[in-house]
Amino acid sequence: MKAYPSELQQKVLAQEAPGDVPVALNIIIPSVTKPGEMFDAKVIVLDKAGYPSLKCECSVRVQIPEQDVVEIAFRRGIPAVGRLQNIRLVNEGLFRLSASCNNLKAYSNPTFCTLEDIPGIYWGDPHVHTVLSNCHADKSRSLNFCFTAARHLSALDWVAATDHVSNGRCDFSKWKEQRAVAELYNDPQEFVTLPAYEASFKSGAGGDNNVYMPSFPDIFTDEYENGNVKTLCNKLTDAMSADAFFVVPHHTTRQGKHGEISDEIYPGPDAMPVIEIHSKWGTSEYRGNPNPLKKIHEGPSYATDLLNRGLKMGFVAGTDSHATMPSGGGDEPDHLDRLPGMTAIRCAELTRQSIFNAVKHRQCYAASLERIIMHGSIAGRAFGEELHFADLTTPPEINVLVAARSDITGIDIVRNGTTIHTITPNSWKAQIMYEDREDLSAVQIKSRYLGNFIYYYVRVTCESGAQAWSSPVWILG
Repeated sequence: MKAYPSELQQKVLAQEAPGDVPVALNIIIPSVTKPGEMFDAKVIVLDKAGYPSLKCECSVRVQIPEQDVVEIAFRRGIPAVGRLQNIRLVNEGLFRLSASCNNLKAYSNPTFCTLEDIPGIYWGDPHVHTVLSNCHADKSRSLNFCFTAARHLSALDWVAATDHVSNGRCDFSKWKEQRAVAELYNDPQEFVTLPAYEASFKSGAGGDNNVYMPSFPDIFTDEYENGNVKTLCNKLTDAMSADAFFVVPHHTTRQGKHGEISDEIYPGPDAMPVIEIHSKWGTSEYRGNPNPLKKIHEGPSYATDLLNRGLKMGFVAGTDSHATMPSGGGDEPDHLDRLPGMTAIRCAELTRQSIFNAVKHRQCYAASLERIIMHGSIAGRAFGEELHFADLTTPPEINVLVAARSDITGIDIVRNGTTIHTITPNSWKAQIMYEDREDLSAVQIKSRYLGNFIYYYVRVTCESGAQAWSSPVWILG
């Protein structure tokens, strides 16, 4: 069997993130599996900084539900990153694997093992910076490390290196390097490097936005000096066509660099289909949320502010890591001290185009820290979709299956930015079924973009502090 990771990738990890003594285990499995179908479990032994230990000499024992214990051994001097192959589950249901190594114990993320023909859930970090950003360069690492760490240390399915281009931080040579390395690591059906970059604007012009594409253009497009997010999208449309990109605003509540997105600069739902609701800066869901940014813009720049105006946005989350640590860990700058974010994509295959299309059509949801499963529907629609209700007396039904690594302390149903129902499972898995029997005609919002509408989403909170946010479902009157 070939080394996992490869010898070259082991050297990258050992050189750029040399881990100390083991303090934690991480075991990652697919979020959707089928009974009897083989899959791999990724096993990582971490030090206190979240780096793969170089001082691990133990065997990690992994208990497979209703089956035997299997082991994987690590040697001192080699990053403690490996995989167990040909694992399978026998029955349908929600399962976690448990792992132990000396005095360390951990559960895997959950998997939904089902015979249903449902899309996979592919986890990624859409927002990682490398040394090419020239931003906190003393903390950041190479593109080689970004993609190696995403695939093997964080065991992600996809990642985007979103290096800065604005204010003179990029030129053709850096762009050429990013394109070449991303192409080198892109491995369709196994691991995807999504083409992307970060474009910045001044306050009132759109704040900071990431640009995502299914393929790299010859050179990036920027509007930092005199433009805004709408003029950027106009130029991107001229350069690539409207269906070949989208932009995503992030840390929209940041003081001095806010993403208030006025009507004058809003580029529309096709060009701006989602908002980054959480990163290591904090959460920008609603004013007063428990994990805000340290310095907050006074204006209406939260996700719910934008949604209540009729801006049709799904939810994604990322790290915005400047230590080049996809999905968390590392020696970050002081302002990046919150839980790491990740984005779950629902699609049939793992390719650049599929990941791109899924986000563009809001077939995604956001999470922090844990790979929380959210599977279900709102008013009969998948997360991120819309429907027309001819009769607003019909109560919308919310039906969602939830599972996490740690116990779930709360599942909230949010309507028009306000929590209308909460359950407290105090278990790592739960099923929520709820009918909203309120007079919906009395709670409709009127918008220049959507007309009369109502939106719902589901928020999950775990004992570990992890959260997840489904993309909304819109009911149009």
